[in-house]
Amino acid sequence: MKHLFTLFIVVAFGQGLLGQTYFGPNYVHLNQASNCFSDYTILDGSIVGTNPADHLIFTHNWGPDIIHEEYMLQSHALWYTGSEWSIYNETETAIDTNLAFNVLNPQTNGISFTHTVTVANSYFNVSYIDNPALNNTPSAVFFISKSWENGIYDTAHVGIWYDDVEGQWTVYNEDPSLYLQINSTYNIFIPDAATSFYKHTATSNSYITWLDNPLLNGNPYAKIFIVHDYTNIPTSEGHINDELGVWYDGSSWTIYNENPYDTLFTGATFNVLIIRDNPEGIVKTTRDAGKIKVTPNPAGDNITVLLNSSYLQSLKEIRLSSMDGRTLFYKSYHGDSGKQLIFDISSEAQGLYILTAVTGEGTLSTRVNIVR
Repeated sequence: MKHLFTLFIVVAFGQGLLGQTYFGPNYVHLNQASNCFSDYTILDGSIVGTNPADHLIFTHNWGPDIIHEEYMLQSHALWYTGSEWSIYNETETAIDTNLAFNVLNPQTNGISFTHTVTVANSYFNVSYIDNPALNNTPSAVFFISKSWENGIYDTAHVGIWYDDVEGQWTVYNEDPSLYLQINSTYNIFIPDAATSFYKHTATSNSYITWLDNPLLNGNPYAKIFIVHDYTNIPTSEGHINDELGVWYDGSSWTIYNENPYDTLFTGATFNVLIIRDNPEGIVKTTRDAGKIKVTPNPAGDNITVLLNSSYLQSLKEIRLSSMDGRTLFYKSYHGDSGKQLIFDISSEAQGLYILTAVTGEGTLSTRVNIVR
């Protein structure tokens, strides 16, 4: 590990991945003992917020690290606890601490709302979505996640389907023999930045289908969201009565069936959403805003740490940690903290990190986004 602490200021600013669009606060949530309680896991409100009126969406992410590699066979949904957002297991059994989720709070570059299944808008396993942005638009691309607003548990695996007779999109149960639950709710997000979403079609009968997109290829830190689209093209029609997840295989992103004994089918179609952290590529923190800053952010080979003057004078330690809590480097200070701090991070891989400053005035932290 190389550490460089000098007096020069890095002025070159990194650039975010071209073509990706900011849709709102997002991150990869890692289930662990500290945030899991019974059948649910608490999401990081400092990132995605704690507003009950928001319409979060999520997708299971297999393998952001070796600890969180696990199949998710049961249906999961969002739940607002009364003070913060969570993801819970619809079967009401203990949530697996080995799961990870891509989470997005869509707040810009699109439309988000909640759809509720009612007697009037549903029949059998289908519920019609009445929204002007979707009506009579068979080419629309949108994303859904189940939520728990009316106290309805629903273990069904769901997808979306366009009814060209009615001219409306629907949420449907992948098991056609089971009705959707009346009063069950779904968060829906319709993005309006076409560079960051597309339709993917599986070309083989396997439980995995490989995604081929320049924003994804060779980019293990992409955050993507998916939904199965049961289209009206005969070769693409078919049910997938299992949960779906995304996985980076070392060189490419994939969509996979959470039940590896069930295959996807040739022609299966999926909506894919690709996001970046924010318009400037900066991963923001609110708790310590104005007290600590890292520049440039996103970063390349070097970062400068800037501290509020009182914190700088009482600085005791600076450390960089991975998102799973591993300390990658640290430096202690003993009366020599009256200087700007430059770190050489060229040895670190692309991704999100936490930089922490321990001072006599308190501990500060901020996120660092390294982009190669």
